[in-house]
Amino acid sequence: KDIDAAADALRYAKRPRIHTGLGVSPSHLRDKLRMTEEECLERAAHCVAYAKKFCDDVQFYAEDAGRSDFAFLARVIEAVIKAGDNGATVVNIPDTTGYSMPDEFGRRIKYLMDNVDGIENVTLSVHCHNDLGMATALSLAGVRNGATQIECTINGLGERAGNTAMEEVVMAIRMHGDELDAHTDINTREFMKTSRLLTSITGM
Repeated sequence: KDIDAAADALRYAKRPRIHTGLGVSPSHLRDKLRMTEEECLERAAHCVAYAKKFCDDVQFYAEDAGRSDFAFLARVIEAVIKAGDNGATVVNIPDTTGYSMPDEFGRRIKYLMDNVDGIENVTLSVHCHNDLGMATALSLAGVRNGATQIECTINGLGERAGNTAMEEVVMAIRMHGDELDAHTDINTREFMKTSRLLTSITGM
């Protein structure tokens, strides 16, 4: 029903994308979803294949990937890439609980780049929370190891301690693009105006 609602909401969108996902950590599988790894694999692939009926661009997030088993995470990502007609176009690796350390998160992204068949044909995204104050560092570690999309917010707004701040990662890429092998065309001259506008709206 969630995917149906998303598809309905996107009827007039110029660039529609459906973003679906499922928990993949032992904690989420055991305590939140009460399902086995095999059930997780089956459901993840089913959700992506179902979403592809409505939209060519489908993103899958592996919730709590930061605390997941490397090998199982790779199996999930490969399953959604191969699901349905051409599978997911974007795979999102979140540090949902803000738990990870940058080096370890970078190794996780590199492991996926090295071990998932077909990952070179999709966009690899990272989505990091700032519970321990490392969302920007985690996101940049992801980019250094193969991620090409960062999910972020103006002023770092987001649940709990917030999400990766767009202005931080963009300026870090601007300053260290060669060593990160990364580039963005985002207009940094708009950051101050956008930040102030958001502050005036949210009061934060």
